[in-house]
Amino acid sequence: MADIHCHRCGGFIGSPEGTTYREPSMTTPPVVPHSAMCLCDHSLVYGSKPKLASTLRGVHHIRSASRN
Repeated sequence: MADIHCHRCGGFIGSPEGTTYREPSMTTPPVVPHSAMCLCDHSLVYGSKPKLASTLRGVHHIRSASRN
């Protein structure tokens, strides 16, 4: 999986839930990415939201047997 950085603060987005996706803005360019975590309430990424369903084709859930 590719690293995702917030375009508002430049921090690494560890959990993409709650991320806001917008069209790129010429008036507000993205900041330079860095290695710290994103601390924004809602991370901002310029671009379209990734299509999760298309990336998981052929992936099946595996159920584990209880060993108790």
